[in-house]
Amino acid sequence: MSSTAMRRMELLLLKSDIDSALRYLASKNCFQIIFPVVSPLPETKGKQTSAAAEAVASEEAYLARLDGALAKLGQLGTCLGLRQEDMDLGAARLPDEALLDEIDAISSSCAENEQVSLAQKRKLDDLEESLRELRAFAGLSLPFEDISKLSFVSMRLGKVDPEKIPALNRSLDDRAAIIPMDNAGSIVAVASRKGRFALETELAKAGFVKMNMPPDFRGVPADALAALQTSYGEAKENVAALESRRKAEADRISPTWVAMLSSVKLGRALKKVEKKLEGTELVYRLAGWVPSVSVETLIKDFQSMFGDRIAIRLYDPGDEEGNSAQKGREVPVLLKQSGFVSAFQGIVLSYGTPVYGDIDPTPFVAFFFTFLFAVMFGDLGQGAVILGLGLLISKSEKGLLRNYKKYWPAFVAAGAGSMFMGLLVGSFFSDEKLLIPLERFLTGLTLGAPRDRFLDIMPSNSLGSMFYFFGFTVGIGFLINSTGLVINMINLARKKKWGEALFSKTGLSGALLFWWASGMGLRVILGGKLGWIDLIGLGVPLLALFFTKPFENVMTAAERKHRGGEASGERNGESEKASAIDVLVGGLVEIIETFSYYASNTMSFLRVAAFALAHAVLSFVVFTMAELVRTRAPGGVVFQFLIFLVGNLIIISLEGLIVTIQVIRLQYYEFFSKFFTQTGQAFDPIRFEP
Repeated sequence: MSSTAMRRMELLLLKSDIDSALRYLASKNCFQIIFPVVSPLPETKGKQTSAAAEAVASEEAYLARLDGALAKLGQLGTCLGLRQEDMDLGAARLPDEALLDEIDAISSSCAENEQVSLAQKRKLDDLEESLRELRAFAGLSLPFEDISKLSFVSMRLGKVDPEKIPALNRSLDDRAAIIPMDNAGSIVAVASRKGRFALETELAKAGFVKMNMPPDFRGVPADALAALQTSYGEAKENVAALESRRKAEADRISPTWVAMLSSVKLGRALKKVEKKLEGTELVYRLAGWVPSVSVETLIKDFQSMFGDRIAIRLYDPGDEEGNSAQKGREVPVLLKQSGFVSAFQGIVLSYGTPVYGDIDPTPFVAFFFTFLFAVMFGDLGQGAVILGLGLLISKSEKGLLRNYKKYWPAFVAAGAGSMFMGLLVGSFFSDEKLLIPLERFLTGLTLGAPRDRFLDIMPSNSLGSMFYFFGFTVGIGFLINSTGLVINMINLARKKKWGEALFSKTGLSGALLFWWASGMGLRVILGGKLGWIDLIGLGVPLLALFFTKPFENVMTAAERKHRGGEASGERNGESEKASAIDVLVGGLVEIIETFSYYASNTMSFLRVAAFALAHAVLSFVVFTMAELVRTRAPGGVVFQFLIFLVGNLIIISLEGLIVTIQVIRLQYYEFFSKFFTQTGQAFDPIRFEP
């Protein structure tokens, strides 16, 4: 049950083949690159030919070109409202100069169209604002000049040479609108307040002659209002036409844009990887970790792809030769579980990644999670809802539930466990009477005498059943703690850390003390007596724990001697020495800490019984409230159903979440703490994400 066995693979291949090799490895999703942390290969160290320098400069320029192309494609996507859907970097072609030139051309054309569109939208906004204000002031009995001063828009009526109107429009651009009123050069000039100075300047240059209104004229000239209305309608049509053209262009260019974006992202990802690799002018050295099961396939495919142009070397994780270049780096860990167990892998990885070679705790987590959840959340009906939700998640292909698809076995397992526990305690959607006929039949068939339910958690005539249940949950804690201790001892033995494996509080000494003390407690509860053998049973592990540090130092020294001398970072001929007082104080602290550690870790499982009892109490409250409403309130059956529905929804959602958190908490602090003292690094293969 250890993590997947890994091999270290080194590839020596031509630079012309590196892109193909990386693309292939990314498609297989089974090669974690080991990037060098040392200087380049010996033949290139300290010197670089002009050809190599030119190649480096060319690669840097190409990467900068790709970065620019990616930015332009991003702007193009924003401009046209394109979305990155169905992007497959594995099937994309590498970008060449022709593709990059095409991206430049499309981006430039889009930018020009966007500028035109923005100018038209600004013009439309100005015209809309002008039209709205002039309509509001049109009925006022005020001179036109006064109305213009009150407005938030600056408007001028007058004449200009008709031949100068096109030039006037170009000079003002989107800062103002020039609206012809007739063919003789009568115009309405409209601008925002901040653009009025530019309007005045350009009108003066064009020889604008202000229209003198009659002294008795009031309001806004009808011709000006009509001309403004017409111009606004034309501008609106222009904007609508531009928007329609933009949507058509987006539909037309979308597949091309996705292909371009995939191509540029692929090329950029490849170049960024290649920059970190070791290489000469002609050759790259590519090293990485590979699951052992994938090695044969990779070798076969590489030989088929490159023939004699590639050299392959393999190392086991323990080979010094293979590890020398990556000294101090840990072997990545790949936890590869399937089926039911795989749904619980996230709990392990959220706490940490096990060290390579350690036991994978995921199968134990899967069993303990299901068991603890079932004990704390026992209800046949509510468990069926959770199980049904798990089956629904397993079939979902889109929407919110699809995001949790990999966890559907956990929902099914938790639901099935809850249903079984609910059958034992006789609870069905908080109703503890409905299952009594079935319970009597089953207990009579299996136990020889009919009973209302297999287990009584809620105290009725006495507290005995409840105390037995609390004792049962403490027994669960003993089992989970013991499993963690055994896993820890096996892991330490595999690493040949015999001092910790034998004498630490989570090693053999601590385990023996925990097991013997637990046995003594059980004997006392069952009416047995303690004897002299218990002094030996407790005394031997206590003595080992008291002298933990000296014993570990002796074991470490023996291991060094067995290895044949001085290890890295160790001082030859020197050993750690501790005074008698240090040993005495350290031993007492170790014993006190061990007792408190195991006592708290065991008693912590009383919460399992407490939450199971809370679930039963909450179900009892829901059932009692529903019964009271049915017998005492008008339309009681309807309200009874509503209380049952709402109460069970609250129990399933809120209490189900709380129980899940408690189950995970128990595994984190009581189970994982026994052996999860170090963490490794997760296997992270090369892949090109869209």
